[in-house]
Amino acid sequence: MRSTTRTVQSSPAGFADGLSREAARSGVARAAAAAAALRLAGLQGAASPAEREELLGAAVADLHRTLLGAPLAAATWERLAFAEQLRHRPLDAARAWRMAVVAGAFDPSAMPRRLQSGFALWPFMDADGRDAMDLQVRSFFAWGPGSVTELAVRFGGAEIVRHGLAADPAAAADFERRLRAFAQ
Repeated sequence: MRSTTRTVQSSPAGFADGLSREAARSGVARAAAAAAALRLAGLQGAASPAEREELLGAAVADLHRTLLGAPLAAATWERLAFAEQLRHRPLDAARAWRMAVVAGAFDPSAMPRRLQSGFALWPFMDADGRDAMDLQVRSFFAWGPGSVTELAVRFGGAEIVRHGLAADPAAAADFERRLRAFAQ
């Protein structure tokens, strides 16, 4: 038992493994979430592509375990979308992105990264995902139109924003005015 404790304490990956085992045993979502966060943080230090894939796979498993105990945790769904993007699984990432929006419809602190991810995942979204993106665009534009415009320009999302604002002619016109001003 003592060697296991030493291994768990000796590295972030070992500590993540211990948290993951505890989460599986006890069903505590926080332990699995912490294990996933540690694994994702350790990606930069991965010694090889195989180790990186192993970390990503384990992080995804931990995130799924987290969601079993806390299915409405928007941040966990966002992390899952991020991990699935890194795994080159855009359809899974788009589904997780949509669930993040369902779990936490409007969170001003999350909106910039949600829009950036949404722009990247747009081609892989189903109709429900695109409807969710449209709602995010309209909500965030009403709250911070300048931020939406800047993000659209930085990440090539102008057409997606136009799509989201199409039902509101005044907002659509405001966006176009802001785009022109941004370009000058």
